[in-house]
Amino acid sequence: MTEEEKINIKEQFNYIVKDGIAPILKSAGFRKKGNNFHAHVRELDWCINIQKDGWGFDRYFNQWGFTINIGVTWSDYAICLFNKVSDFPLEGYCPIRARIGTIMGKGDYWFKLRPHQDCSPVKDLICSTIKEKVLPLLNDIKCLNDLWNFIEDNRPWHTFLIKLFHVKSKQKVFSVTPIDLYVLCLATGKTKKAKLLRRKMERRKVNDSLLDKIVETYGKRSPETDRFL
Repeated sequence: MTEEEKINIKEQFNYIVKDGIAPILKSAGFRKKGNNFHAHVRELDWCINIQKDGWGFDRYFNQWGFTINIGVTWSDYAICLFNKVSDFPLEGYCPIRARIGTIMGKGDYWFKLRPHQDCSPVKDLICSTIKEKVLPLLNDIKCLNDLWNFIEDNRPWHTFLIKLFHVKSKQKVFSVTPIDLYVLCLATGKTKKAKLLRRKMERRKVNDSLLDKIVETYGKRSPETDRFL
């Protein structure tokens, strides 16, 4: 791929972001920093990141890719895990995360740009997906308890969670780690469920001091044992 072709692809990408993605998200209340977007809504922070292909330009297929990541977080989570709150949290630090391809029903999907192509179809696909799927999804997630409706159950931990809470999910698109599930349990007052989840993590040798710090953040103790959950 020549330098001129690389420049052309970068111009296509900048056009898609500047004339497509940014106006839609800004009109929905998001602020922009670089390729990151953030909006604070009630209890939660919505975060969106445009991720460039870490491998760079694909010389074999003469193309370059990018994807879009969506995350949800809240201030207590940032205090608990990172000891600070940002006024512009980033998607990479969110406990609840999804890739746009999952929301589209296409899994780990990457948009592809090639030199001197008409990038309008790519822009139109992204814009329609954001307007018709991403924003309506986020608009259903404005408080912590709303998150339970959208957590994936296609992994053992998620299956365990869904069975534990008997959740009837609207759209299972967000992935979450066991630690982050534990935070969400305590943040939403599900202490008995948190105890079961902690026992499961302890059997896997999860850091007890981190679990205790999470409990201290939410001020919860087990009434039966008077020890941290």
